[in-house]
Amino acid sequence: MNTTGIDTSAKGVPLPPEDLTLCFGGGDFQRIGRNLLNRMIEWGGLLPSERVLDVGCGCGRAAIPLTRYLSDLGRYEGFDIYPFGVDWCRENVTPRHSNFRFQTVDVFNALYSPFSKVRASEFVFPFEDRAFDFVLLNSVFTHMLPEDVVNYVRQIGRVLEQGGRAYLTYFLLNAETRALLAENRTGITMRHKFGACHLDNPEDPEEAVGYEDAFALNVLAASGLRVRRIYPGAWSGRKAPNFQDVVIVEKA
Repeated sequence: MNTTGIDTSAKGVPLPPEDLTLCFGGGDFQRIGRNLLNRMIEWGGLLPSERVLDVGCGCGRAAIPLTRYLSDLGRYEGFDIYPFGVDWCRENVTPRHSNFRFQTVDVFNALYSPFSKVRASEFVFPFEDRAFDFVLLNSVFTHMLPEDVVNYVRQIGRVLEQGGRAYLTYFLLNAETRALLAENRTGITMRHKFGACHLDNPEDPEEAVGYEDAFALNVLAASGLRVRRIYPGAWSGRKAPNFQDVVIVEKA
């Protein structure tokens, strides 16, 4: 439900075809996108005039509702490793909103980019220091291994302006989460521990990756990112409007 009083529907942009949205998680594309934007505004304090970076932009789940919200003073940059979503956004969003830009980046992923030689642990975001006021990583760290997460957090800290915020989602593990998982058996177990992370399926490690909350918070602090608030998600059996755990951070 939109509790902001702001129209976050698409602004003159068609919806991507269903077969494309299925490549990025499926579900109700419009509803999920609207809910995500509402939380970016309410929880992250996103303003219409701000510069937004969307890491893992897919086929525009966040970008399309943002076209209704960001003003002409605002700017959006999105990148993804899967070219088909990026190409669709470049053909359908940018011509209607010139302050929205998208690019494909060359980063290895076993499913989406298996031939790339650049590892996520080595990738440098293609932007200058302090180029953004708000960074979004929705359902990104939940599919990344520890050394990759550490580098991406470092990059977030680099490209954020002082006082800028980031909206990050995780599967965070602690005593409460483990108790809920044992009781509710939601389908995600995270029972396989490998070093700093927990895997749901060791045969496909990046299918779902969880982190002890202390590890995740220490990595954020090491890059100068102060946690403003954590919104626990429904994935472990809690009642919550968000499925993954949402962590709002600020560049100290």
